[in-house]
Amino acid sequence: MTGAMRFVCTDPDAGDFEFADVEAVLDALEAALLQPVTPLFDSVRQSWQPAGLHPEIRAAWEARLRYRPPAGGLRLPELPSMTALARSLPDDADERERRRVAFARVKASVPAEVRTRGDDDRSRRFAALGVVWALVLLGVVGWLVVTFAARLSQLASGLVGTAARK
Repeated sequence: MTGAMRFVCTDPDAGDFEFADVEAVLDALEAALLQPVTPLFDSVRQSWQPAGLHPEIRAAWEARLRYRPPAGGLRLPELPSMTALARSLPDDADERERRRVAFARVKASVPAEVRTRGDDDRSRRFAALGVVWALVLLGVVGWLVVTFAARLSQLASGLVGTAARK
């Protein structure tokens, strides 16, 4: 992806498409290169989102629809509702299977699996160790500052006492 391109989409049949801005995406929608459900990667937002659900594209699409000519040539399709777009997105097969299994467990009153995660324990240990080291370091630095201040005040009082005697 080049630095000037903002939107990228991958079509298994046609390959990768790159679009510099929202207007280029709308032009691709007019030319039927994209569908409203086509997932686009937005490099500014760093996320994938269907073209018809992207807020900037929807706003520009609505603005362009207001000024469309009465007939002929290329033109944008009607702006689908967000609900229709969300319903038209393909479901993840794994997600569907997980939901079926979860529903079957709830129906059968089977207790949920208890999972232990070693990674969480390890990260908590590192965090606790970091906090302990930070407290020790703060204690040492505080002790050094107090010791330095005490010695400095002894030196200053010695100098003042010497100057007063003369």
